[in-house]
Amino acid sequence: MITIKEANISDTQIIALLGRITFNESHSQYIENKNEVLSFCDASFNVSKITKDLEDKNNIFWLIYDDELPVGFAKVILHKTVDFVIEKRVCQLDKIYILNDFLGKKLGSQLHQKVIEKVTELKFDVIWLVTYILNYKAIQFYELNNYKKAGFIDFVVENKGYKNHVLVKKLK
Repeated sequence: MITIKEANISDTQIIALLGRITFNESHSQYIENKNEVLSFCDASFNVSKITKDLEDKNNIFWLIYDDELPVGFAKVILHKTVDFVIEKRVCQLDKIYILNDFLGKKLGSQLHQKVIEKVTELKFDVIWLVTYILNYKAIQFYELNNYKKAGFIDFVVENKGYKNHVLVKKLK
């Protein structure tokens, strides 16, 4: 049974752990220095940082469960603009990660649908995200969900920039 819930402060440790594992699974093949991956995860997915993010009213997190086991999460940042979008009501899909062992179950699609329902309900006009230019599987997923390439942005890991696509989806 698949369950998706909006996360709260009691989910901090689950999100921090899932973030570390899923970032490593999805990005470590693109980053040569594995210590940089570890440093990035230490900074981005520690309990203190996730607690602050969960307390921020401009962030919404979701957790997805398969048979009561937490297997992924998503994070949206409300009112987050980017140069490539002119609309006023804009939000960013900052993270959507599923553990590799569960990717074949199409859980990312279900989690993404829940995110889109919520930001549409909140009357946002556009949602945008970044994804690494060599992450073809993710790019294909987003293009199948009507995101369009709008430009490029560097995603920085330990002072090294990695070129990412900015993908934009109109919600109205």
